[in-house]
Amino acid sequence: MNEIDKLKETIKEQEEIIRTLNNRYLSIFGHSKVGIAYVDDEGNFLDVNSRYCEILAYEEEELLKMSFQEITHKDDIKKDLRVYEKSKKDGSDSYSLEKRYIKKDGSLLYAEIFVKHQRLSDGTLSYSTIFVTDINKRKKIQDNLIEQTKTAQMYLDIVDVMILGLNNKGVINLVNRKTCEILGFEEYELLGRNWFKNYLTNENVIEIYEYFIKIMNHEADLEKRHVNEIKCKEGIRTISWKNRVLKDSSNKIIGIISSGEDVTEILKLEEENRRNQKALHNQSKMASMGEMLRNISHQWRQPLSTISTAASGIKLQKEFGTLSDEDFYENMDAIVNTTQYLSQTINDFQNFFKPKAKIDEIECKSFFQNIVNLITPNYKESNINLVISQNNDYKLNSFYHELIQVIMNILNNSRDAFEENNLDNRVVFLDTFSTKAYLTVYIKDNAGGISNDIINRVFEPYFTTKHQSLGTGIGLYMVKDIIEKNLDGKVELYNELIEYNGIKREGAVFKLIIPNL
Repeated sequence: MNEIDKLKETIKEQEEIIRTLNNRYLSIFGHSKVGIAYVDDEGNFLDVNSRYCEILAYEEEELLKMSFQEITHKDDIKKDLRVYEKSKKDGSDSYSLEKRYIKKDGSLLYAEIFVKHQRLSDGTLSYSTIFVTDINKRKKIQDNLIEQTKTAQMYLDIVDVMILGLNNKGVINLVNRKTCEILGFEEYELLGRNWFKNYLTNENVIEIYEYFIKIMNHEADLEKRHVNEIKCKEGIRTISWKNRVLKDSSNKIIGIISSGEDVTEILKLEEENRRNQKALHNQSKMASMGEMLRNISHQWRQPLSTISTAASGIKLQKEFGTLSDEDFYENMDAIVNTTQYLSQTINDFQNFFKPKAKIDEIECKSFFQNIVNLITPNYKESNINLVISQNNDYKLNSFYHELIQVIMNILNNSRDAFEENNLDNRVVFLDTFSTKAYLTVYIKDNAGGISNDIINRVFEPYFTTKHQSLGTGIGLYMVKDIIEKNLDGKVELYNELIEYNGIKREGAVFKLIIPNL
């Protein structure tokens, strides 16, 4: 075979290779699931495959008379041309972007394109290959997700509590409008920052963060509720949180989500209420002290008169020389016994006002006898008969001084009711019934009862039907407050027909239920 024949054979082989490559190219180009187009350096179409035509709903002949600019959405043309021209000039081989095409029927096509440049040896752009993928479905899903995210965020922003999400490192990944409002920061200022390092006060912050990490590692249980102080833009706020852990599909903890309520002002009000409550207690105590002093003054009149009479008698007998040893010792014994009585009265008075935090074992028989001793002089002056009935001698574990203050307040209230209504045939019944768990005390008077218009208001602070000079309106309020908060009991008030000395008359009934603590 001569050289010419060899050359012809080589040419034939090369042509076969070219045909094979061309067929492969045409097969790939024509049957690709990706739209492919060739454009010159001005963006005019040189060739398009069937998928490109299908995506855009144009015929091949129509596209070959157009440029890619003509089928690009008007709002994307500037961005598209800017990237295209930049890549032409800076020597880039390729670039990718998302854009919108306008299909032949006028509808939108969201597409992801990849552009590959072919250059001449001197770097001049010869043509570009555009690979187009229809991402309408993906874009729709993305748009739905974005819309759902916006909706979820809207719901979070509507609620009037703080919403805070942390990942497993303590970094903020979710906040709502209320959180931004209370902390005083914009959303972008919060997201991505460590919650513990930036927003908790220095007190115990390391301990709290270590506890959080233990929760993330399943080494500790999350407290469903807690309160802590938070550093805000305008100072410190106290937040009450409700917490839940977040888990992935494999049950691994990936963070927590919390709802918070700013309780700063509530705590201030509670503190103010505590101070007011303390002031009311003190005011009630002072009022009770006034009553006690009045009772004591009544109790001391007769004993002081006895002492005075005995001393005067001894002096006179001594002056006239008629003082016998028998008279002397008899009068001395009277003075000693009377002073012991006065001393006991002082002890009762001191014990009544002495603050005690511990629970006392109260012997009810002697307890109610002390009440008789304290109230009888005052009741006698007001012509009130006090009738006490006990079903047995019961021992009660409770707070002695609070309980005696409650009963004295009610008894004084009955006395005032008699004076206000100017009634005779006056009586107050004090009946007790005990079980292993409770002492029930009924205090009943026949002073005319309480009007139905106000019976539900008598336990309100500063509510009184008496003249301002006669009542403070805190006696019965303190009764309810002490019974329910200090003694953990209950108090009820109602009217009942009371019979005494053959006369029936409406009266108020206080029912006290005192638990055995």
